[in-house]
Amino acid sequence: MRLAVVNANTSPHITEIVAAEARATLGAGATVVPVTPRFGPAVIHTRLDVAVAAHGVAEASARVAGEVDAILLAVSYDTGAAALREALPIPVVGMSEATVAMARLAGGPIGYVVSGARSIPLYRETLAGCDLDRDCAGWRAIEAPDAYAPGGAAAADPMLADAVCALAAEGASAVALLGAILAGAARRIGPTAPVRVLDGGRCGALMAQALATLGTAPRRPGPAGALSGVDPALAALARRD
Repeated sequence: MRLAVVNANTSPHITEIVAAEARATLGAGATVVPVTPRFGPAVIHTRLDVAVAAHGVAEASARVAGEVDAILLAVSYDTGAAALREALPIPVVGMSEATVAMARLAGGPIGYVVSGARSIPLYRETLAGCDLDRDCAGWRAIEAPDAYAPGGAAAADPMLADAVCALAAEGASAVALLGAILAGAARRIGPTAPVRVLDGGRCGALMAQALATLGTAPRRPGPAGALSGVDPALAALARRD
């Protein structure tokens, strides 16, 4: 299996955080290809960031889609997922959506941990179709700016562990860590946590592998696109070339 881990921001070290967890999850039987867009926000914080990043991730995905069996979006807001699923015949997995799905299979109620309190409204918008309030045990936001620096992801682990314990005390049976920089954290803190802990790197990779095993889907019919001024690979994707 060849899996493209496609970021929607321009920070290669964040792409690699998710790619590294995908490699650790899938093992030697898979080739993981990290892909970082050539333009866009360094880190996504606002709705404008999301809008710009959607173009970048679409272009980056169009360039590699013909060379891989599935795409994992290495971005916590699952940016561009719906558009790419419509355009591509291979599975496209959003890491946050995959984490929620896996957490439900593990058994709820589910607690959610995010990086930065201001991100919660964006997560709610991203995951609106998942009906989060149906089995939500609560939310926790950690403030860990050092975790965004290259090599600093594990700096958030003590705060994540505390957040997991607090959510468990409030009734959570599983805790979903939402955020690209939190990929791999479930592997580090999960063994000592009081409940199951899941993150998008592991859940997304497993979901992509499962969907790829089911096989590709035929392209969906639609009118030809006419994009101007964009990367040729993206223009070709719009035309269904």
